[in-house]
Amino acid sequence: MGTITEASGNLSGNFLVEGNSTSPEITGELVFKNAFITPAALNNPLEIKDETFQLKKDGIYFNDFTIHDVSQNAAVINGAVNMNHFTDFAFALSVSTNDFLLFNTTEKDNKLFFGRMIIDSEIDVTGPMELPVVNATIKMKKGSNFTFAVPEDRLTTNKGEGVIEFENKQKLNAILTRENDKQTQKTNLTGFDVYSVIEIDKEATLRLLIDPSSTDSLVVRGEAALSLTMDRSGKMSLTGAYNLNDGSYLVSLESLIKRTFEIDKGSTIIWNGDPMEADVDIDAIYSVRASPIDLMADQMAGLTETDRHAYTERHLFLVILKLNGDILHPEIGFEIRLRPEDKGILNGAVNQKLTLLNEDASALNKQVFALLVLGRFIQENPLQSDAGGGTSTFVRATVGKLLSQQLNQWSSKVLPGVDLNFDIQSYNQFESGEAEGRTQVDIGLKKQLFNERLSVQLGGTLEVEGVKAKQNSASDIASDVVLEYKITKDGRYRLKGFRQNQYESDIDGQFVETGVGISYVRDFDKWKKFFRRTKIEREKKE
Repeated sequence: MGTITEASGNLSGNFLVEGNSTSPEITGELVFKNAFITPAALNNPLEIKDETFQLKKDGIYFNDFTIHDVSQNAAVINGAVNMNHFTDFAFALSVSTNDFLLFNTTEKDNKLFFGRMIIDSEIDVTGPMELPVVNATIKMKKGSNFTFAVPEDRLTTNKGEGVIEFENKQKLNAILTRENDKQTQKTNLTGFDVYSVIEIDKEATLRLLIDPSSTDSLVVRGEAALSLTMDRSGKMSLTGAYNLNDGSYLVSLESLIKRTFEIDKGSTIIWNGDPMEADVDIDAIYSVRASPIDLMADQMAGLTETDRHAYTERHLFLVILKLNGDILHPEIGFEIRLRPEDKGILNGAVNQKLTLLNEDASALNKQVFALLVLGRFIQENPLQSDAGGGTSTFVRATVGKLLSQQLNQWSSKVLPGVDLNFDIQSYNQFESGEAEGRTQVDIGLKKQLFNERLSVQLGGTLEVEGVKAKQNSASDIASDVVLEYKITKDGRYRLKGFRQNQYESDIDGQFVETGVGISYVRDFDKWKKFFRRTKIEREKKE
C-alpha cells in the first residue's frame, strides 16, 4: 500500500497452530536472511542480516533484533509486543541506535520536512496500542542536514473571514460517486504520549525554509538540549534554547537578487511551547567592499584632490541584519558598521558618520538597499553619486553591455555562418591618481571548416578610449589565434594549437605564448557511461 518502495532477501520460519479456529494458539519464529527493506517515508534502505523474532502465546518477542543502515550502523530492538490472541496489543519495547541514518529524504518525498538525519538514541515504548507512551533521548549527530518548510497557512494572516461556501444539496446516484470512496488503512491508534529530550550536535545543520516561494531560508549550526512532548490529541510542545555558533540567512530581494548574511555567534532561537512559535534573537552579517566618498559627501567641501582620492579607496563594511521576536514574523532592523580594526580610517570620520546614520532609520534603509543591490553607498540625491565615476560610470557600464548585445545580434544577421562576438567594457581607472575614462572592445571571430572538422578562432582587444588608445595596431585585432581539428568524426579526440598575447605583470610585461596539445572530449551524466563503449563503437565491433 505504498509504505515500502523496495524489499528483497529471504524469510523462513516454523509455526505451530493449536486450539480452535476462533482463538487459535500460534507459536514459532520468523527468521530474516540478508533482507533489505526501504520504507517510503524514510527513503533509506534498511538491512536485516540474520535476525529472528519469536511468536509466543502472549506476544511477539525481540532479542537484540538488529537493523543496519547503509553505513552498517545499528539500531537494536529488545522487548515484546504483548497480546491476547492477536488482540489487546501492548508495547514493552526499547530501541537504541548509534550514528544511525534514520532517514534520507528529499522534497519530493515530503514537502514539509526532508533531509538527512543521523541519530544516537535511547527510546522506550510502553503502554497499550490505543495510547503508546514514548520516552526518548535523541541526539542529532554530525552529518545531519534537516530542512523544515513552513506550511503556507502559517505564512498568511488570512483566516477566511467573509468567504461564502456553497453546498450542493443535489443527491447523485452512488454509481457516479463510488470512485471517490477510496479504501484507507484503519488502526486502533488514537494518539501518543511522548516525552523526549532532543540534543543537537554543533556539527549538525538545520534549515528552516521560511518562504518556499522565494527560497528565503535560515540555515543554522549550534548546540541545543530541547524538551519535546506530545499528548494524545496531537498537541506538541517544544521548550529550550538553541545557541547558534554559525550559519546563514538567505534573503531574496524581489526574487531577483539574493544575498547571504552570515549568522553571528551568540545568536539564539528559544521555544516556549508551539514548535512554530519560536522567539529569535539573531544578528546576521553581509560584508561588502565600498568607497565611503558618497557617504561622506556632505563633508567633502574644502578637501584637496589628494584627500578626496583617499575617500575613493574601498573598505570593508558590515551590513548587520537584526531579527527579533516571532521567527515567522520577526521585527527586522539594520545597522552598518566597520570592522573594529577599521574604525580609525580617515581619522575616524567614517565611523562617526555611521554612528549618526544608524540613528536615522530612513537614511539607513536607503544606504542598506544601495549596499545590497549596487554594492556601494549613494548620496542623498543618488544622481549626484561620484564614487569611482558615480552614476556616469554606472551608465557607461550599462550602455557598454547594451551595445555588446546589439552588435552580437547585428553580426549574426550580416555574417551568417561566422560567429562574431563583441564585448564592450567602459569604466574609470585611477592609475594617475585621477579618474580617467577607459573603453575596451574585445572582438572574437569563429568559423567552422571542412564539415565542422576544423575550427578557427581569432580574437583581440582594441583600446577605444584612454592612454593606450593611440597604441593600437592591426595585429591587435587578431592577436589571439586558436586552431582545433577533430581527429575523429565524433570529435572525441582533438588536436589543438594556439597563439596568445598575454600581459603577465609590470615587470615581465607583454609576451606571446604558443602551444599545441591533444584533448579527449566525452559527454556523460553517469560515471558508468564514461567507461562504456558508445552505440556506434559497439556496432563497429560487431
